[in-house]
Amino acid sequence: MWTKRLALCVVVLLPLSGAAQCPAVYEFAATLSAIHKQPILEQEQPLVAWRSRWDQCGYKQDSTYVKALLQTGQVFHAKDALPAAIKVVQQAIRLCQSNKTTRVADLAKAWYRLGVLYTYQDQIAQATSALRQAVAVGTTDPLSSNWVSNAHLYLAYACETAGDFQQTLVHADLGIPIAIRLGNKPLAANLLRQKAQALSSLLDYTKAQLAIEQAIQLIHDEDELKQALVDDYSLLSLVLGYKHQYRQAIKYAQFSFNLSKRLQYYETPNLAIRLGFLYAEIGEYSQAIRHCQYGINASDDGFVKAVGLDMMGTVFRRQAQFDKALSLYQQGMLTVPIAFREQAVTKNPAAFQLRLTEHKGILLDLLQDKADTWLSYARTTGNNRKHLQHALETYRLADQMIDYMRWDQSAQESKLYWRQKTRGIYERAIETCYRLGDTDQAFHFFEKSRAAMLADKLNELGARQQLAPDLARQEEKLRKAVSEQQAKLAGTKPTSTAYTSSQSVLLARQDQLDNFHRQLEKTNPAYYGYKYDSTVTSIVDLQRYLSGQRASFVTYFEGDSALYVLGITPNNVVFQRKPVGAYRQTVRPFMSLLADPDAMNRTASLARFTTLGNILYKQLLAPVRVPAGRVIVSPDGSLIPFETLSRSASQPDYLVKSYAFSYAYSAHLLLRKAVEPGQPAAYGAGDFLGVAPVSFAPRLGQVTLAGSDEALDPIADRFGTATVLTRNAATRSAFLADVPDYRVIHLFTHATADTTGQEPTLYFADSTLRLSDLGDGVLRNAQLVVLAACKTGVGAIQRGEGVFSLARGFSALGVPSVLTTLWSVQNEATYRLTDSFYRYLDQGLPKDIALQRAKQDWLTAAEGVNQLPTYWAGLILIGDTKPFERPTRWPWVAGGAVLLLIAGGLGWWHRKRPSLPILSLPRFS
Repeated sequence: MWTKRLALCVVVLLPLSGAAQCPAVYEFAATLSAIHKQPILEQEQPLVAWRSRWDQCGYKQDSTYVKALLQTGQVFHAKDALPAAIKVVQQAIRLCQSNKTTRVADLAKAWYRLGVLYTYQDQIAQATSALRQAVAVGTTDPLSSNWVSNAHLYLAYACETAGDFQQTLVHADLGIPIAIRLGNKPLAANLLRQKAQALSSLLDYTKAQLAIEQAIQLIHDEDELKQALVDDYSLLSLVLGYKHQYRQAIKYAQFSFNLSKRLQYYETPNLAIRLGFLYAEIGEYSQAIRHCQYGINASDDGFVKAVGLDMMGTVFRRQAQFDKALSLYQQGMLTVPIAFREQAVTKNPAAFQLRLTEHKGILLDLLQDKADTWLSYARTTGNNRKHLQHALETYRLADQMIDYMRWDQSAQESKLYWRQKTRGIYERAIETCYRLGDTDQAFHFFEKSRAAMLADKLNELGARQQLAPDLARQEEKLRKAVSEQQAKLAGTKPTSTAYTSSQSVLLARQDQLDNFHRQLEKTNPAYYGYKYDSTVTSIVDLQRYLSGQRASFVTYFEGDSALYVLGITPNNVVFQRKPVGAYRQTVRPFMSLLADPDAMNRTASLARFTTLGNILYKQLLAPVRVPAGRVIVSPDGSLIPFETLSRSASQPDYLVKSYAFSYAYSAHLLLRKAVEPGQPAAYGAGDFLGVAPVSFAPRLGQVTLAGSDEALDPIADRFGTATVLTRNAATRSAFLADVPDYRVIHLFTHATADTTGQEPTLYFADSTLRLSDLGDGVLRNAQLVVLAACKTGVGAIQRGEGVFSLARGFSALGVPSVLTTLWSVQNEATYRLTDSFYRYLDQGLPKDIALQRAKQDWLTAAEGVNQLPTYWAGLILIGDTKPFERPTRWPWVAGGAVLLLIAGGLGWWHRKRPSLPILSLPRFS
């Protein structure tokens, strides 16, 4: 064999040996094809020699030469020399762009290859850019179809990694027909699999099932694709499991497992454990244990073993064998390579051990299940306090693990994993605190449930916008170094000396990353706040703040099994638990009626609305006994306007009569903004910027907001220095140019921030503006933003984080107060309410009280349908409520004062100046 391989190398290189005579181009091409047939790791030197000979012969660097460059990139990729591979592929791209003798397909292929290389380096932004170039270059070129379709596959993967599942579907649907037309079944099946995973993430299991079944149909009879078939049947079983069709799921999981065993596929232990999970779901616990035990025995990977032990522990927990379950969870923690050696089930790993591990999700599952078992144990033993304390300690550790994972992991986990996984952890932690009567710890978990989602898509966009490219690269480099060392540590036996050495290296690299983050806290506080600030406000600090504000604080948590409500005043804390089913049956029709004036205008509907409002009052506010006056609400799930709740079930008695409500995304965010030193207004900063496009470019598809420009005039007149952008002057560029210079920004316009989960958008006369276009420092002078637009406050409801909305975006960008709308508001009502709001602000009232007075005035003057909350309750205040600093009412007064000062100064100087000789002036005739 060795002799044959040597002979092949000689044949390949023979045409290049004569320096006197250059081979023809077709001979070069044949030689290149022969090189391609060699084992890829042996191709580097022949390719170097081939390119050197080509250059010596003076041939143009055409498509054949590009092919050699790209193959060299493949060789470096195979050798895991990714930087070298990227460099040579970039050379191929430059050559294609500058040389007309290359083909379009060559450039498309090169961009695609570059995208793949960036993907393997986890540089998703660069990968996405390169892959999009491949699509743009090759879409209209038939010879590029293969590279375009493959680029769509990797773009689908990149979008899934970024958590943008809608775009994943777009790229999958664009790539599938091309792959099918090319007859490329493996590629089409891969795209279908990516589509199925995205649909599953979007909870559309029926379409996900259809997509994965299509993938299976394509490759079912392809012998060389049996491993892919294993993965497809496994995914199909998972989708059916999500649909609770467990018998069918078991059928396909069993097929996948059996085929995997026959192929000796490395995924076999995992597939056995997944099959055990499905058996557990239908109560066949002996089968579940048997398959989990098989997976544990068949794997040498400590993490796989831990997953199996975790699943077995869950089986015993479901059978109320709590001691056995706890023992298995402890065994799982001992199996994971984190050098944890405590056998007692009351002991947990140290936080630093958890942080240094590679697969944090597996340890989080073990911690969660262990804590849940302690809680279940306590429930069945008369709220045994020791069991509850062990549960609380373990939940606290799980909470720390959530912080570590949020810092480390990708956007996909931060938007899906956190919503689906951590929600239950916080609910059961709060239940544990309720059973213990521990309000301090309960409040901690209330706040953490809000903060866990801080790095969601909206905030991720904002954070990326605010970190300079060189710092972003530095952070990515440090993070990658930590990740690589974590992987190395995971492959080292905890009992070996190499483990200690490897752990020391990891600790050093982690320290480097932490030091970088600490520096960011000083130099880029907004980015740090988005990504890494996990501090939580204490009840004591909140009560101190409330005392100064003469206010109360109400927060609630909508769990799967209960509704928890905390009421906090300067001197008291009340913690209540309510049935969540009754709450959900009330809040949904209540909110539906609230945003529908036609329905509310019917007597029966108004009566039902009043009854529902009274029920919510008894569920959310009355039990916590906060006094009338100023109340800050930190909502969960639906953002309910508390002003519309009624103390009476038979006739409207709205709480706006007695309470001035404002809203906060969390107590920590509220207090942080309260103590942050306000930046002094920049020299020349104005008081008020008003924007009212009135009508919009036809392509934007937005209705005219008649009268909005006229409504701005009386508001602007209240301020000394005001700029008003209306109609054609209300452009995106004009807004961006002016907005940094003003303290109050008022927008009468449309906005999109409701159900799509996409980045919120504001509409201007000529175009739109995304939230991420407002980077760090753009709103440096803003004290108040008024978003009098359609649906600016309501976003896609993200449980655990408040509302995903434009209003949240402005708050996250540093604006202390945002006045926003919760539904499509009626124009005239909005104009009048905001005008009254400013009038009361002008009198020096706090913002929440100013808004309350404006609504009270509306109710006093309104008749008939205008009394409905639909008209007056849509405006809410989020954030800081302090009185607004009085603006300079008259610029000429300020100017006159300056002139008087100058005149006075000149007079003083004239009196104090030394005597000077009188000079005679020349005469002119």
